[in-house]
Amino acid sequence: MENTGFTDLKDIEEIEDTENQPTLQITAINKVMLFTKEQCEEIVNNTIDELWLPLHTVGRQDYHIAKRQKLRGDIEGFPFLDIRNVTKNANTTIYDFSLLGIIDQDFPQIFRYSDNNYFDMHIDINHIAPSRKITFIINLSDQSTYEGGSIEFLNFETIDTDVNEQGSCLIFPAFMPYKLNKVTKGHKDIIIGHVHGALFR
Repeated sequence: MENTGFTDLKDIEEIEDTENQPTLQITAINKVMLFTKEQCEEIVNNTIDELWLPLHTVGRQDYHIAKRQKLRGDIEGFPFLDIRNVTKNANTTIYDFSLLGIIDQDFPQIFRYSDNNYFDMHIDINHIAPSRKITFIINLSDQSTYEGGSIEFLNFETIDTDVNEQGSCLIFPAFMPYKLNKVTKGHKDIIIGHVHGALFR
């Protein structure tokens, strides 16, 4: 398997020959298909119109423009159990970070990016949330319903990997820089959340 920095977790699960397993990379970006189209629609339909709130960011007010609300669902079932399982698998297989889990103070959010909304280049670990270890991004929107809004990582080539596929989950260390380009038509809904753990030393 060519080592590009991207790993499909499905590929890892299917490999039995340890000599051919991907190199364990602390900077690997992993993709797995997590939700079906119908499950994505269920998550979006579970949002409440009155709860969409504009972002208020500390520091620069222009680097993240979108609306958001907390992810809703069964904490012990859909969609949280799926998210916990896939992030745990990625950590066990690739990162081996010391993790605590998703915490209430940094609950997963659904972000809605409409016309000219974007998320500038940044990292998710910061002085406000220093215990973030893993970021996960789940695309809930059909690519035919919006334009723009592609996800890019600093110094990682993503041309050969469809990182915007509906239902796909990207998993990567919270210290990796990334951005979401401007949406130019329609709107794009994604889940962004973090798994916390012991502070990096």
